[in-house]
Amino acid sequence: WFPWDESKGGAGGSLVFHKDFYHTSKLAGTLIYFSSEDCAMELSRVKDAGGEVQIPKRMIAPDIGYMGVFLDSEGNRIAVHSII
Repeated sequence: WFPWDESKGGAGGSLVFHKDFYHTSKLAGTLIYFSSEDCAMELSRVKDAGGEVQIPKRMIAPDIGYMGVFLDSEGNRIAVHSII
């Protein structure tokens, strides 16, 4: 994780290796994270916008919050993060 001002919310960024994002071609490559009030809100709109939810909302860790991953209509992988 890169440093950030916690009082402003969001994330400063991170470089992370995870086995689930390395071997499968649909999950390989850069994963961009956006902050959200509740990532379930964005994930609920993906299918109607022509995308595909790859990872439904799930807890990362109690002190970090939740995340979900989707492919947008152009095939870009995007993740959303929220504390609730």
